[in-house]
Amino acid sequence: MSLSIADSRLFSNALKTARKKQHLTQEKCAELLNISVSFLKDLERSRSTPSLSAFYNICRVLNISADECIFHQVRQENSQSRQELQRLLSRCNESRFSVLTVTARALIENQTKDLSNT
Repeated sequence: MSLSIADSRLFSNALKTARKKQHLTQEKCAELLNISVSFLKDLERSRSTPSLSAFYNICRVLNISADECIFHQVRQENSQSRQELQRLLSRCNESRFSVLTVTARALIENQTKDLSNT
């Protein structure tokens, strides 16, 4: 299974942006992803589409939101901070979720207290 043409363009842009954001050359990025440099170049130019497993691996390794590449509306609706948080959450285990839940509750409680004091 491969991505549709429209999704491929979204993915290509996300891939190139993520690679540059992490200051990776195409050679280093290809090595990190365990793919050929020519395949990476083709992906970045929307000339090729990855298999589903390669797509998942690329998104995971480069911290790209798969939802953004597949569901264009998600990309438009979510703020950059929310998107980053969603990507990070996908990498957490259950004990880390517990810590994050406690932290989020504390932040919300502090925000509520700050609002009531003003």
